[in-house]
Amino acid sequence: MSSERIQAQALPFTVKSSKNLSLSGWTFLTLALYGLLALLNQLPDPLIPFLLAVSWGLLLLPLFVHRPLDWFAPPIFLLWWDVKTFFRPITWLTQGEIDVNLPTTLDENLSLLRWVLLAHIGASATYLMAFYGHRQAEWARRASRHLDLRQLDDWQSSRLMFLFSLAFPIAVASYFFILYAAGIDSIWEMLSRWRSKQELLAGKFYPLTIINLFALIVLMLLVHGWRKRSPYFKNFGLLCLIVYSAAIAMFGLRGHIVRIWITALGLYHYLVRRISLGAMLLTLMMIFLFAFISFQIRYAAFKGDISEGKLPTITVTMESVLQLIEMDLSTRGLDNQLIAFYVFPQYIPFQWGRSWLALVTLPIPRTIWQDKPVLTPGGLVRDQFYGGGGSLPLGYMGDLYANFSVFGIILGYWILGLYHRILYEWRRLHWDNLSVNFLYVVLLINFTTLEPLSFIHAAMYCLPAILLVKFVGTKL
Repeated sequence: MSSERIQAQALPFTVKSSKNLSLSGWTFLTLALYGLLALLNQLPDPLIPFLLAVSWGLLLLPLFVHRPLDWFAPPIFLLWWDVKTFFRPITWLTQGEIDVNLPTTLDENLSLLRWVLLAHIGASATYLMAFYGHRQAEWARRASRHLDLRQLDDWQSSRLMFLFSLAFPIAVASYFFILYAAGIDSIWEMLSRWRSKQELLAGKFYPLTIINLFALIVLMLLVHGWRKRSPYFKNFGLLCLIVYSAAIAMFGLRGHIVRIWITALGLYHYLVRRISLGAMLLTLMMIFLFAFISFQIRYAAFKGDISEGKLPTITVTMESVLQLIEMDLSTRGLDNQLIAFYVFPQYIPFQWGRSWLALVTLPIPRTIWQDKPVLTPGGLVRDQFYGGGGSLPLGYMGDLYANFSVFGIILGYWILGLYHRILYEWRRLHWDNLSVNFLYVVLLINFTTLEPLSFIHAAMYCLPAILLVKFVGTKL
């Protein structure tokens, strides 16, 4: 590691003042965005483009004021997951209607959209104040000093290979158990099941968890190779990561594959070389290409176009790209949050924390406690409003609103900003520690927000990662 890189890592990050050109550039971009949205707007409400521009402008603000620019700083990393909110509203603006699955009129949908966008603005502003506030920064520094892992900075190669040798046959056995239990005997049969990965993986929680945990060990091999500058560990870890991704892709777990590679990218960013803007844009293009190809395969499976010896034809056209945005990416935008604001509390009472209480009651079978709290408010919406099973992911903001109304959104995002600042200060305080960097990236990606499902991800990935690091770490 060069001396310039060491100095850059050691410097504290700063927030540039309002007199700085970066903040002026952000203001100009927000105004330009508002002008563009106003030109595209076909909705009978000129306030919507303004609220959208302010909402997106607040998401983009850390790119202009956070110095040095760090793609894996929590405020900037959140932008990765909120990109999907850019698609759906543009469709509504250009079409002049809000086609959401609700028995509402256009005027009612416009009112809902205004409230949701105001909630986004309030949530983003609260989060940024909590993360960048001076008092919260001091709290974060005090808390991070107590999380010292200097004794675990050096990983033992022998213990790491022991973990791999133990986990590899178990992961392979779990993989083939899933194939056997699902009755899959060919690659065409597996791809045809992409139309319903829930059906394919139903009842396979434990073997699937074992397979997912194996990815942590693969990442540790790769990271250990980077730290030791060992071609053996680097090449072996990269090969295992590629093979693992190809195997998991057969189950249609697109999101898990993206998370694994973003984790590897974040670790590379902190342990090897900072990711440039060009490299980040290339990464986003590769993620979009992967999403496009997997969507084409899944769409072909829905239509029944996959059979033995016949694979779907991947065609890149403007129509197919728009189809991906409309049928896949857009459906994960603001629609579900509009539904949450409509349903709660008019049709379903506010849950007042029952969604988080459900984490405690999760091990209790529903056959014993039939009325135990539902883990996600989206499950209540599916069950009590629409009818039928399944769930409706509302996101962190939707879960907060369904439990605690608008005040819960403000408080929840303030707590999230403080949690992220503690996490970020911890990594900066121990910037050269291998274990801290590894755990920081794993926590950031698998425990990004504080919604109930994130706690399950933390139990499945973050806690095992801590145990693995403690096992392979050596006391100095």
